Amino acid sequence: MIDYLATQTYLPARLSMNPIVVNIEAADPDLYPLRGDLRYFCTVMIPEFYLAGTFKQLVRLEAAEQPPVSAGSGLLYQGAFFEIQNQLDPLLERTAPEFNQARISVADRLTMPYYCILSIENDGEEIFSETQPVQYIVKAGISEVDYAQFKEQFFTEFIGPQRRFLTWAANPKIIQADQPEFLYFLTNFTPSPTRIRTVFQAYYSDLTSDEGVSDELENVFPYTVYCVPVGPKALGLDLKPKPLTSYRVWLVNENDERISEKREFRMDQQYRRNIRFLVFGNSLGGFDTLCLTGQGQEGLKLNRSISDRYAGWEFLPSYSERVINAVTGIRELSVATGWLSAEGLRYLEELQLSKEVYLVADRAMIPLVPGDEKLVPKIDDEELIGRTLVFEFGNASRNYSQLPAISALSQRPTGWRPKATACLVDGDGKRTGLMQVSVLEKYYLDDHKKVVGVPLKANVPGTEGYLSPVESASCLASPFENGLIEQVGTYLRQTCPAGQFGGPATITIPAGAYGSEVSQADADAKAADAWARLNTQAYADANGSCISGPENYTWAVPVGCFHYRSNSPVNFYIYYDQDPKAGNLWGMTPGPNVYPMNTNDLDLPLQTPGIWKFLLKHPLGGGYGAVNVYVNGVLRNTYPLIPYNASGGKKLFFTDGLDGVSGDKVYLEFTHGAFV
Repeated sequence: MIDYLATQTYLPARLSMNPIVVNIEAADPDLYPLRGDLRYFCTVMIPEFYLAGTFKQLVRLEAAEQPPVSAGSGLLYQGAFFEIQNQLDPLLERTAPEFNQARISVADRLTMPYYCILSIENDGEEIFSETQPVQYIVKAGISEVDYAQFKEQFFTEFIGPQRRFLTWAANPKIIQADQPEFLYFLTNFTPSPTRIRTVFQAYYSDLTSDEGVSDELENVFPYTVYCVPVGPKALGLDLKPKPLTSYRVWLVNENDERISEKREFRMDQQYRRNIRFLVFGNSLGGFDTLCLTGQGQEGLKLNRSISDRYAGWEFLPSYSERVINAVTGIRELSVATGWLSAEGLRYLEELQLSKEVYLVADRAMIPLVPGDEKLVPKIDDEELIGRTLVFEFGNASRNYSQLPAISALSQRPTGWRPKATACLVDGDGKRTGLMQVSVLEKYYLDDHKKVVGVPLKANVPGTEGYLSPVESASCLASPFENGLIEQVGTYLRQTCPAGQFGGPATITIPAGAYGSEVSQADADAKAADAWARLNTQAYADANGSCISGPENYTWAVPVGCFHYRSNSPVNFYIYYDQDPKAGNLWGMTPGPNVYPMNTNDLDLPLQTPGIWKFLLKHPLGGGYGAVNVYVNGVLRNTYPLIPYNASGGKKLFFTDGLDGVSGDKVYLEFTHGAFV
């Protein structure tokens, strides 16, 4: 099978089981020197219902600003910080797979959009307000050791580029012939697929193989998690006439392009006398299966409520003075894992940290509660590794029965009807022209009355009562669409032929490429994020310009400005030496024409009476270098010996009586001399 990879751009998401910190920058200390009356507010907004484009207030948090800290000769005001994960995480729920599930399903409560409204009040009067862009949160978490590095980049820098499923399980993984296996997949990328298919490639004992598609699901939503059954039975591999040795599985979109990683499963070739399957919720929001092959035993721990009563004057031997009022039994399971590898032992931590564990029984998945208070890690020189796990059944036993499994019981006929609708949007936030029923209500078919006690449920594909989206004129145009962004990137092309100099690439995000149901600022923020994702060295290498003489570059310079470019921006500060401050010198107060350090290709104003200057620096330490100053392709001045990181800038224009004029194109050429 030819493997075509889909071209995908991955979008960020936040981890609900790790800290989510929102910062409001401090109010200007010059404008508000008295800080005691300042109050900072963070209003968290969530959707009104599943797939809704409208939001409601969840909570409004209030805080005072952090005390200022000393920074050199002044004070640094940090504003206020809010941790909002404790408000958002309880709203999310894992969706465990169903017993004997064989079709793709939707984990509709595992992700959720939200946004924050930030504001500052001074003595009750609002002095600042900002609505942040819509973000997505996933009920997942990573270890504290890794969180400091990844944070909100986990899904864009790790899960996305590797097209990973939401699991830490081994790949390849050894399984049993009847073992249930599930893979959870997050569609946090654009373009979003409209359909997903489960594709497998099976290998047999006679060294032959075949491929197939086991299942598909239409109406796929962006930023949604899907549960994909991939066990041998779910894929239909148990019906193959030849002995199965292994198989690989992955997902493709409507164009048969692969959108996920490939996971390999190898059939256990050893005889196992004892086999138990545990299905448990992992740290990334999915559910993994653990096969236990050691000996186990079940027990029933009993708790009896006994009271005493008067026996009467007859003193009959059949009359009991002690009466059992209630009996509650808690079933216990103690089972050995079987022999494990060192990696398998470490993976047991995932099971012990899980909040949802199920034992696969003959007719259902039975909830368990882990009872181990300590997991013994690998012992030095331990060759045969095994552990014993202890669980309690999640439901108490109060009665006894042993009935056979039945397929169905006769019930009063019911159906599902729409309760709420919403316009479907694609991965770019734009409406698709389709209206989707988002919430369903269960009712009786005979009298159309609501079924009492049955909660509303999300209308997701593959579930009972699902209603497909329909075309709607009200869902054709998004209420908010981004404006045009056409800006030069910050990277220079490095793939030009010898003797040519690489220039930057102009990155364009067309107007209307991104949409929003919330605000214009949200639509523009999505476009800005798209521009930032394209602002890479790889994009500049593919789309940047090449010119023969770097000092002869072309640029549309705004009126009243000159343009600055350097062959090595990391070695230059450029700045205006009087107010209003401008340039990219460190420590400048943010404002118009103030840029971060090391920025290149800047349009800067020609101001008077001050002078534009530059400083030569080097991140590796002291030394000296040479600088040639070109204006409009003409060499204006040469500085043969300038010390690195020294105070006192060199004049940019005012050398030999030359003044800058509107439209000038300045080029600074750096040559390293030596370190001292």
